[in-house]
Amino acid sequence: MAAPEQAATRRPVVTYLTWGVPAVVSLALGLFEVGVPQLWRDELATWSAASRTLPQLWAMLHNIDAVLGIYYFGLHLWMAVFGDSATAMRVPSVIAMAGAAAVVGLIGRRLGGGVAGLASGLIFAVIPSVSRYAQEARPYAFATFFAALATLMFLRAMERPHWSRWAIYAVVLGAAGAANLVAVCVAAGHLSIVLWDFFQRTVRVGGDGTADSGKALPGGRLSPEGSPLLLVKRFCVAVIGGGILVSPLVIEGHAQQGWQIGGVATPHVAELIGVSGGLWQELFASVPVAVVVMLLAVASLAAAPDARRRSVALYALALAIVPVVTVWIISRGPTSYWTYRYMLFTIMGWSLGVGLCISYLAERAKGSTRLARLSGSLSPRFAAAAVLVAVVGLVGLHDQLAIRQNEAHNLWAYPEMPSNGLPADYQAAAAVVAANERPGDRIAYETGDLNHYQVDTAMAYYLRGKLPPPVFLAQTQVQANSLQPTECQDPGPCITGTPRLWVVYVDHLAPDPFTALPSTGPYSVSEGGYLQTLGYQVKTTWQENGITVALLTVD
Repeated sequence: MAAPEQAATRRPVVTYLTWGVPAVVSLALGLFEVGVPQLWRDELATWSAASRTLPQLWAMLHNIDAVLGIYYFGLHLWMAVFGDSATAMRVPSVIAMAGAAAVVGLIGRRLGGGVAGLASGLIFAVIPSVSRYAQEARPYAFATFFAALATLMFLRAMERPHWSRWAIYAVVLGAAGAANLVAVCVAAGHLSIVLWDFFQRTVRVGGDGTADSGKALPGGRLSPEGSPLLLVKRFCVAVIGGGILVSPLVIEGHAQQGWQIGGVATPHVAELIGVSGGLWQELFASVPVAVVVMLLAVASLAAAPDARRRSVALYALALAIVPVVTVWIISRGPTSYWTYRYMLFTIMGWSLGVGLCISYLAERAKGSTRLARLSGSLSPRFAAAAVLVAVVGLVGLHDQLAIRQNEAHNLWAYPEMPSNGLPADYQAAAAVVAANERPGDRIAYETGDLNHYQVDTAMAYYLRGKLPPPVFLAQTQVQANSLQPTECQDPGPCITGTPRLWVVYVDHLAPDPFTALPSTGPYSVSEGGYLQTLGYQVKTTWQENGITVALLTVD
């Protein structure tokens, strides 16, 4: 009786380790220097929205960012308790990503056993982009968590297709869409698995053509319940239910999409494959990690010891690839959603593929006496798994450090460097103004780019209590119920009585402070040109990294 009791005791411990260790590793990496990178423009927009009163936030969501409303409301409540420092605003994402790592571990365990689960969760945790967006005050970590949880609920419903399980799946899928609408495309990966299961269980190979002759194709599940057609029907109903849950966000956000994603270009085939545009390196935030992880995930097909486990490896690859293809197809339409961070949840599929590959290779190494001697008290399977996980972690070490630098979040396309993804040291610019401002000074910002760079928000955040009064503003962001202020129609009255004017602008958008200021009014009067007619001259400029602070004076 002792041996069975010991085995029963070990099984729960292994189960806890499968999800617990990845969660702890993800949590530790997420918290490591979480407050070092300064807020970038998207996070500044988060602060602008979540720091408003609830009525002000509600009014803003009717004009902009309705699809992020649930996240903003939640962060508003969090900030009311924990404050609005960069660390405080990012910690919810750290927790969500740790939860995602735990769920990936549970999915891996369900697909391939304890070693596969532990390896999948750990691989997910050490991928640099996972840490990068765990430290982001945006909802991508929540989208990844709910997409992973939806996958786990989907697998449970496939095993026992009761309506209650499909209902839970529908709710969690809706939650993924509430975090980021693109995350609903995880259902495309689920659909491919449902169809593959249907094909495996209905098509028979060999025989004389009768229903019971020949043999079924190898299935991914050991003892599938329910008819193949029943699974297809219930899956479709559940997905429709999840879509209905997020439909209010879709309807409200449809009219706003031009401001939010209107500048995203329609992707070409080369961008889908990854030969241009930086899809895979940006998705992993590391070129070497992308190469190693994708190769190992694909190698799981060759490493699988039998046809059934090869089908399981295909499940993982479907979760990694099919949603990306779906987003690409949708983005070929009127509106493009081809933004790599929106597809962060597909890292789950690649991690599962690597975890399964490691499990299959570790199983082959189980009988190795040489490996047993080298691993000591650790089982050869876990020793082989640990080595492969460590390899992935080490090849991404350089990128893990790079994404934690002071201006790393402004490099939103890291390791790519597009012109609108270069550093902009808002914190240093704010320090210049704080050190040199005098009573009576006023400040103006570059907002002509639809305020995508959030220069005014950055100065308001980093100069709280020391911000000179803004000039040329008819309405602030809050008063305009937007993330963009409203400029004065006539700049004359707005500039009266301003002997010293600070102008803050992003370098690559304007060559000088006069050009940086927008045109306003029905006749598109240039604020910079108007200042020049009044005799304003540049007294001093401070060149910070990617951003310039200019002090203008008039006699």
